[in-house]
Amino acid sequence: MPFNAPFKLGPFTVDATGRLAPLESGAPPVFLYRWHGRLMRARLAQRNAPAEGLALLTEVGLGRVPSTAGTLDDAARPRSFTLVRWLSRAVPAGWHLRLAPDHRLWLEAETPIGLPITAAALLTQITCFALELGPYLDLLDETGVNA
Repeated sequence: MPFNAPFKLGPFTVDATGRLAPLESGAPPVFLYRWHGRLMRARLAQRNAPAEGLALLTEVGLGRVPSTAGTLDDAARPRSFTLVRWLSRAVPAGWHLRLAPDHRLWLEAETPIGLPITAAALLTQITCFALELGPYLDLLDETGVNA
């Protein structure tokens, strides 16, 4: 079945070669998915300087530092804070950790991306990020900073 390009596909326009571009510049597409029990939110956004182009921004709640109330492991909370301090220096460039006042740990990651992009290349970017994040999530889970 032939398509008359460009055409609309969800929040994208698709050109004759199958590449995607956001349909509306003011409302960038958002992708929600789960990885290791955590909700991942990825969206296309303008980078800091307009000349830098677009980026795939991913936000994820990594977990919460455990409370001392109701736990038998007195070392869990200090161990978790030690891990958070270490992670803030160990994560890849473009990843930023933030500890919220309620002791939830958040990650914001920025991956440069060029538009238009094929659906396969976009899914590849999202998948590569998820796979790179996996070992960090395993470490957080083992330390008690669970989703």
